[in-house]
Amino acid sequence: MAEAITEAQWHERMARMSRRHGVLLSSLRERDASDFELVLASAALHLPAEGTIDERAANELLKQFLTGAGSFVDTDHVELRRWLADLGYLQRSDRGSEYRRGRLPPWLQAAASGLDAERLTASVAAAQVADAERRASRKAAWLAQQARAIEVSEAPLSTPADDAFFMRQAIDQAHNAWALGEVPVGAVVVRDGKVIATGFNQPVGNHDPTAHAEIQALRAAAEALDNYRLPECELFVTLEPCAMCAGAMQHARIRRVVFGARDPKTGACGSVIDLFGVERLNHHASVRGDVLGDECGRLLSQFFAERREFKRSGVLPPEAEVGDDVGDDVGNDVGHDVGNDVGDDGRDE
Repeated sequence: MAEAITEAQWHERMARMSRRHGVLLSSLRERDASDFELVLASAALHLPAEGTIDERAANELLKQFLTGAGSFVDTDHVELRRWLADLGYLQRSDRGSEYRRGRLPPWLQAAASGLDAERLTASVAAAQVADAERRASRKAAWLAQQARAIEVSEAPLSTPADDAFFMRQAIDQAHNAWALGEVPVGAVVVRDGKVIATGFNQPVGNHDPTAHAEIQALRAAAEALDNYRLPECELFVTLEPCAMCAGAMQHARIRRVVFGARDPKTGACGSVIDLFGVERLNHHASVRGDVLGDECGRLLSQFFAERREFKRSGVLPPEAEVGDDVGDDVGNDVGHDVGNDVGDDGRDE
């Protein structure tokens, strides 16, 4: 038998249960017998302790319970009346036409003596209103946070001179990738005219097919700003972004994308597809390409030329792929998915 409770505890427990929705009596009985008994006792309080009422009146009182203090219970008055009668919370006359309150569990009897259905209904209703207000407040706070996250800045965009300046910083990042044996692609994220994050290509070393320069820079920027949305930011990258990176920029709400060399194999800013120009998508960054494109392209060409020389000299194993006729025309041979060009040393492993 459960430990006896006070009238205040009765109100508190019913208020707590009222936060639920669609509670089945059978499930409640299996999960928590004391809560099950409390719900039935609360329903029984709606019936008279003295005298009797007919079936229609009993049904109306049980309906009041199910629309009030027991609104969280998923049942109807007929099934509830059956539970009450079978377990002794409700007494019927021999003919089954008259009803009155039955015997409540011993641990509830003392508290029930000071309770009535009207006060119980009022306290549960007040608890439900308070809970709804808390939920509304949390929702409003969340919506306000999201609104701040996607607010678009009115600060001016970078100028063409700025674009070249920031692209050279992205080229510096590409050299970091080359130093590690990765395809040299670099990126920087700029906000209010300042670089706030950098990244370079690292899928091979990180064993991560998503570790493109743009993704690395986006992750660093999001961490720096403590926000997964970057609506006030511009991203500069030495090679035209692939579909994965363009999609990540759209989710981050990047304001502007500037790239260097074009990539006719996997470029998603116009060379193969133009994801930022798809009207059905919900974000459209402005895009500028070919910024220091020749310099960015030469960097990639030189990398593959070096790898061909490494293969000829035996530094790379004979079976390693290093690209087919890369030459100086990077647009014809180099893409984000350079696994087709350089085997296990490509930008995408």
